[in-house]
Amino acid sequence: MKFSSHFLFTGAAILTLLGLAGHEYLILPVAFLLAFIGLSAADREQNADMASHATAMLVPASQRPLLPLDAFRGQDLMFYRAGSPVYRTLIARDSRWQLLGEQGEVSEEPGCIRVYPGYLYRRQR
Repeated sequence: MKFSSHFLFTGAAILTLLGLAGHEYLILPVAFLLAFIGLSAADREQNADMASHATAMLVPASQRPLLPLDAFRGQDLMFYRAGSPVYRTLIARDSRWQLLGEQGEVSEEPGCIRVYPGYLYRRQR
């Protein structure tokens, strides 16, 4: 059974206060032991939170593949990002794609594609 660090710290504080108030100094080592166990539990909790946060940073939010720009013909060059041109419109065979914006700055819509270096495009009708 695992206790949260808050529970252990509260228990250590109460034992410390009871030991000092009642002049029962032999309880103080137990209070210190609870405090150290609480520190260990707090470290585990922080590591678990950090692991999920680190995973969220490393795994892309979108599971859509990052398509190479070579598969498209671009129109209306806007700027360069990461050494690659970013176009307002991309053309691939019979479809045209309109730039929505950079991934993470605009909301993804169904039917969007991601093109290197991380821009979202929506199919034009």
